[in-house]
Amino acid sequence: MNDVAKALRAGRREELIAGYRSPDLWRRVQASPLGGPALHDVAARAGTWAGTSIEPLPLSLYRRYAADGSRAPFQDVYFRARRNRLTDLALTALWQPEADPAPLEDLIWAVCDEYTWCLPAHVDGLLEPYPSRPHAEQIDLFAAETAFTLTELRHLFADRLSPLVAERIRSEVLRRVLKPFLESPAPWWESARTNWSAVCAGSVGMAALHLLDDADGTGDAAALVRITTRTIEAMRCFLAGYGDDGACPEGLAYWSYGFGFFTIYADALHRRTAGLIDLFEDPTGKVEEIARFPERAFLSGTATAAFSDSPPHSTLGPGLAARLRRRFPALAPPPAGRLETEPVNSMGSWATALRSLVWANEPAPPRPDGRAGTPAEAGGYLRDVQWMISRATTADRQHMAFAAKGGHNDELHNHNDVGSFVLAVDGEPLLAELGQGFYTGQYFGPGRYDILCTGSQGHSVPLLDGTPQRASRKAAAEVLAAEQSPERTLFRLDITSAYPVPELTSLVREFTFADGRLTLRDRVTAKAPVQITERFMSFAPITLDAPGRALIRGDRAALHLSYDASTWEARVVRHHHVEHNGSATTVHSLDLRCTATAVDLELEARPVPSPGS
Repeated sequence: MNDVAKALRAGRREELIAGYRSPDLWRRVQASPLGGPALHDVAARAGTWAGTSIEPLPLSLYRRYAADGSRAPFQDVYFRARRNRLTDLALTALWQPEADPAPLEDLIWAVCDEYTWCLPAHVDGLLEPYPSRPHAEQIDLFAAETAFTLTELRHLFADRLSPLVAERIRSEVLRRVLKPFLESPAPWWESARTNWSAVCAGSVGMAALHLLDDADGTGDAAALVRITTRTIEAMRCFLAGYGDDGACPEGLAYWSYGFGFFTIYADALHRRTAGLIDLFEDPTGKVEEIARFPERAFLSGTATAAFSDSPPHSTLGPGLAARLRRRFPALAPPPAGRLETEPVNSMGSWATALRSLVWANEPAPPRPDGRAGTPAEAGGYLRDVQWMISRATTADRQHMAFAAKGGHNDELHNHNDVGSFVLAVDGEPLLAELGQGFYTGQYFGPGRYDILCTGSQGHSVPLLDGTPQRASRKAAAEVLAAEQSPERTLFRLDITSAYPVPELTSLVREFTFADGRLTLRDRVTAKAPVQITERFMSFAPITLDAPGRALIRGDRAALHLSYDASTWEARVVRHHHVEHNGSATTVHSLDLRCTATAVDLELEARPVPSPGS
């Protein structure tokens, strides 16, 4: 703690926002290919917001979640109508200093009036009148983010917000977040090895840095040291949740969320302490491996290794990518097509929106060798999460990318997906992971694995006697081979333990990726005949165009799947799927069936040449 106090005394509070109000910076943002159009869209929305009333958050929306687990009615108002509005108004006011601050002040006041800053899904004792901890003093991801946002706006607009609004921010953040953090039992997330530790601790730490400094005579240096010390330890817990391979088992979207807030806080501490506290400093190289994860998780175009609750397509914040490349010059610059073009995400996150614009438009540092980093085009094996990733270009110049996973069925944001895989062609995941579903009470409750996208019935893995995989840490793959060379990738897994089927004695799955095609081989043995359904999922339509052959045709590419029609009876099944945004859609599966005590499936997936190739 003494070292933290010394480091804080060495720096200046103003370093937290140094340059963020610079007219030169905002001129660069406006002139940039991504920043300019984004700023104009933000300003247009801000103009609309300024002319509309602020939507309320009534008790009925809390009751709705308590009654049926529906998150959308509350979160639509909380995020879209309030946090997105707040970020649009604040970015516009920062970019255009002459803008009237009154709409921003009104919204800050409304946020300070909210019953709790937490989402109903995260509130303990939601409808209890006397919960063990008052609802307004509970700290979830978004209560912490709200405290960070308001204190940073108070700092950035110190000369433009009315003293009453500035004081309201101070008192509400102290009451709801900083005092409970210091005076109540430590929240569970403080020692968690998940994105919660990074987002919550980073946000609480940022609120303390902005609010508790002695600069304006209202700070509390001792409390700042205590909070900073604890939040640094929480960040170490967050990093401990990663293996040495740097992979995020929750996928790229959750990597962006958790590691993004780690980066924000690490950057702020480095600024605030004149470089004395450096969370990126790591002699083992693990933090750089975590920073490199997007290079590995992107398959083709924006298609990703979308395991667990990761969306099938992702983009990367340009600010986060730029800041990480500044710290780790060997990182490759992401292709422009993989960068987010909208800085304000669906949750209206102020912290990431501001830095998406600012960090992306800071001058790039010189590289030690004078060259940009080079992405790992061949992919690789990520040992800790048991992912194999491989990429290739066919003779017809189609870009193929493949990812398969071992792992177990008790992972963070778990899907029952041991042995599942993705095959993308020219940016389309034609054999796909469905990714995130629609978040409801059921989604995180006892019925989670009855949902198509989370249970193994919605993944490209077998069903045995109609039985899907079980949810258990013991439902785990044993990796038998993980080999990769320029010519061939081989990945062999024993996934027998995933299936609670007494008759099953062995299920070994093998992937070979070579010569512009993927060959999957499943060897199944049982003590008595079992009905085996080999399922292959796709967002694109599937047709049976000849005996032993199926065609998956996407918008830009297509795959031929070949198998032994004398052994396997084929049918195409349509499934109802609800996407993360609540949209209902139809997805498709090729189901190959047979009943046997021993069977060997060999399925070959080969891309159909593009027209004109």
